[in-house]
Amino acid sequence: MTKEHAEHNESACDFLLESEKYNDWVVTTAFYSALHFVQHEIFPLTIGDDTWENFDDYFAYRLKNESRTINKHSVTDELVKVHFNVALTNYRFLSDSCWNARYKRYKVSIDLAKAARRRLAQLKEFLTN
Repeated sequence: MTKEHAEHNESACDFLLESEKYNDWVVTTAFYSALHFVQHEIFPLTIGDDTWENFDDYFAYRLKNESRTINKHSVTDELVKVHFNVALTNYRFLSDSCWNARYKRYKVSIDLAKAARRRLAQLKEFLTN
């Protein structure tokens, strides 16, 4: 995924936050912005003699070589843990908040929406420093 995609989601997050009407989508766009920023910073990824130019290629490799069930979110979470462990708390906050907003309860408070935006800003700052 590209940095441009991350910035697009971040811009959508800011637009939605201003409306104070679609807080579930503020949380969702904050998470997906974080996901794309993280993937942008990690790839290309080299492990030993192998290099993957992008997340999709790496995921296809992992899918083919894993004995356990994996998904793109769990693999991204593992990558954050390995490469940006200090940012893991913010990343998981966004991931969990997004999952809850999408699948459990779409009515999200403005406080949670603002917290998600702050966590995205903190994660982005960590990645760019």
